[in-house]
Amino acid sequence: MSLREHLTLNREEKRVDEEILNVIRESDAGFVGTTEVSDSPGVDREEDTVRNRLWGLEEEGRVHVKRIGNDGNLAWYLSEDERQDPVNPDIYWAARICEEGRGVGTVVLRIGVLCALTGFLLMMLALTADIAGVQLEIVSAVGAAYLGYIVAGAGAVNVFVGGGIKWGVSIMENVIERRAEVNMDTSSG
Repeated sequence: MSLREHLTLNREEKRVDEEILNVIRESDAGFVGTTEVSDSPGVDREEDTVRNRLWGLEEEGRVHVKRIGNDGNLAWYLSEDERQDPVNPDIYWAARICEEGRGVGTVVLRIGVLCALTGFLLMMLALTADIAGVQLEIVSAVGAAYLGYIVAGAGAVNVFVGGGIKWGVSIMENVIERRAEVNMDTSSG
């Protein structure tokens, strides 16, 4: 099998995964049975194929399974870290990248908040030491104030960068989704 054939096969498998996951995402109850997934109009696969893919998704940690009732009916539901909004299967890759980008933006944002808080605490320490006339052991009150300004400024920059990443990735996902819809409309009509 050539690399191109492997990538095409893998792409189709991921597309089927997103079709199956969309059925669970769109479920009002938050979980679905195997038959419900295979009977869904968005999934054009046989029940055995759907069952195998669901077990594969469970191994990957994207879904969980629970037995319901005496006869052992299976209920499939999304894992906690799986995306809750439906994804256009044609652009599943963009949704995954954007989800990861939002995660990176969140981490940068949180680091920025912690840095800004640390900087403000240093400035408060410097102000308190200056008002009380206490000499700090490690650094002077003026030095602590400067250090506080620098750390708070770096934190503010991180907050803006993290927020910008999250905003930019969300905009990018919307643009890609709209372009995919336009391409689908022009190719079908």
